[in-house]
Amino acid sequence: MVDINTRIRSGPIKNALSYGSYSALVADEFENSRQSIRQMLVALGFALVDQTSTGKGVIEACRARKYDLVLCDFRLGHGKNGQQVLEELRQLKLLKSDAIFIVISAETSRDVVFGIMESHPDEYLGKPFTQGVLSKRLERLFAQNEALANMKEAQAKKDYPQLQRLCEEHIAGQGRYSIWCKKALVDAFLATESWQALTQLCSTELESRDIDWAMLGMAKMHIGRHDWDTAIQCLESTLKSFPQSTTGYDLLAFCFEKKGRFSQAQQALEESVKLSPLVALRQKKMMELSCENGDVHSAVKASNLALKLTANTINESPEQYFQLADLLSEASVELEGRERKKMTDDALLVLNRVSKKYSDQHDVRLKKALCESRLYSIQGHAKQALASLDAAFKMIEEAPELKTPDISVQLGKTLYLAGKKEEANAQWQSEGTVQQLSSEQEQAILDFIDEPLPMGARAKTKALNFKALNHYAKQEYDEALAVFEEALLISPNHPGLNLNLVQTVIKKMAADQGSDRLLERCHQAFQRLNHVGENHKQFSRLQTLKTFITKYNPQDSA
Repeated sequence: MVDINTRIRSGPIKNALSYGSYSALVADEFENSRQSIRQMLVALGFALVDQTSTGKGVIEACRARKYDLVLCDFRLGHGKNGQQVLEELRQLKLLKSDAIFIVISAETSRDVVFGIMESHPDEYLGKPFTQGVLSKRLERLFAQNEALANMKEAQAKKDYPQLQRLCEEHIAGQGRYSIWCKKALVDAFLATESWQALTQLCSTELESRDIDWAMLGMAKMHIGRHDWDTAIQCLESTLKSFPQSTTGYDLLAFCFEKKGRFSQAQQALEESVKLSPLVALRQKKMMELSCENGDVHSAVKASNLALKLTANTINESPEQYFQLADLLSEASVELEGRERKKMTDDALLVLNRVSKKYSDQHDVRLKKALCESRLYSIQGHAKQALASLDAAFKMIEEAPELKTPDISVQLGKTLYLAGKKEEANAQWQSEGTVQQLSSEQEQAILDFIDEPLPMGARAKTKALNFKALNHYAKQEYDEALAVFEEALLISPNHPGLNLNLVQTVIKKMAADQGSDRLLERCHQAFQRLNHVGENHKQFSRLQTLKTFITKYNPQDSA
C-alpha cells in the first residue's frame, strides 16, 4: 500500500480520495447558496449532505451527528455568526478530533478576516468559489487529516507521550506535515513543562531565520516558568519581526500585567485590538485593564464590544449587562449636560434590555433594581436611589432564596453608595453572609471599602500615589507627604495611601529626629484604617508600621 505522504509529495492525484462514507453540513443564510454548495458536495461523492440557515441550527445538527465536514458561512442572519459557531462547537466538544470546519464568506473587511482566522478554522474560503476550487481544498484537507489522524486523536486525548512519538516519527521521515507536528510538539512540551526539549526544538528552528511559532514557543516557556522579564524581552523581539502577531501582543500584555505594569499592559493589548478587534475574550481583557488603569471610556467601549461579540452565544450572561451599566454610570460622572444625560440613559437602556432578555429570571430583576440604585446614587439622585433599593428589599422579602452570597455583596455596595454605611457593614458582617462568602467575594468587599469611588477618581488617586512615590524614591519627603495628603482628600480610607504616608513620615523622622506633629499624622492614618482586619492584604504591613511608630512614642499602645 502506497503511503499517503509519498503520494502527496509526488504531486496531486485526481480522485485520490473517495468521499462516499463522509457526511457534511452546509450552513448558509441564503437557500440558493446552500443548494449550490450542496450540489457541489453531492457531485464530489459525499454520502450525506445536511443543510441549515442559522448558527443555532449548526449547533443542533452537530449535537445529533458527528460530521466529517462543516461548511459554514460567516454571516448567518440574526444570532450566531460562523466564528461564534466554531468557538461554541469546540467549547461544547461537538466536533470530532478529525472533523474539518471551513468558514466561507464574501467578507473582505480586515477586522472580520482577522477574527475568523484567530478562531483557527481548518480553512477560509472566499465567496464565490467554483466546484474545482472546493475540490482541491477538500482533497488537500482530507489528505492532511488522513496523515495526521492518529496525532490529532492523541492531541484531543492529551496523550502527550503518544503525540510526541508520532510527531517525531513523522518529522524524522520528512513528512509533508512536519511543520504541523513541530507546532504540536511545542504545545505538548508546554503542557508537560518539558523545557529542555522545547528549547532544543525552538532553538534549532531559529538558527537559520526568525519563525513566529518558535519565537512564541520560547516566550511561552518563560511565561510558564514565571520569568516575566525574559518573556517580555522575547515577545518584544518577536513583535519586531512579526508586528502583526496578535498572540504576541496578547502575551506581552499578560506579562506586563503580571509585573504590575498595567499601563503598559493596556498599551500592548490596544495594539492587538487594532489588528483584530472582533475577539470577545480580548475585549473582556481590555475592559479589565482599562478599569485597572481608571480609563473608564476605554472600559465602556470594550465592555460594549464584548457584549456584542458574545450575544446569542453560551458565553452571554446577565452579568455582562450589569457590568456595562455600572461602567456607563461611572463614565457619566465625568461628563456634563447632554453628554452626561445620554450616558445615564444608555445605562438605563442596558438595564431594560437585560430585564427583557432574561424576563423569566427573578434574580435578574433583583440585580437590575440594585444596579439602578447604584446608578442613581452616583448621579446624586438620592430619592430615586432609595426607591430602587426599597424595591430590591421587597423582592428579597418575598423570595428570601434570592439572597445569595453574590447578592449580599451587591446589596452591601448599593447600601454603602446610598449613604447607609452601617447597614452595608451589617449586611457583610452578618453570620449567614460571612459563612457563605468565597475568598474572592471577601476580597471584593475589602477592595470596595478601601476605595468606594468612581473609576475616574480612583485613577486620579493612583496617579497621585505614583507621583508621591517618585518623590519618596528621591528622598524628597516633604513633597511626597504633600502629594499623599492630596490623594487622601479624594480617597481617605485607602490602606495603601495611608501606609505610604506613614512610611514616608518614618523616613522623615529618621532624618529630622521626629516631631509630635508628624506622629499625629501617623495616628490619624491608623484611625482611618480601622476597617483593615486580619484578612486584609495590608494587615501585616499595618501592624509592622504600628510597631515601628512606638519607637518614637513608647507610651502609645497602638
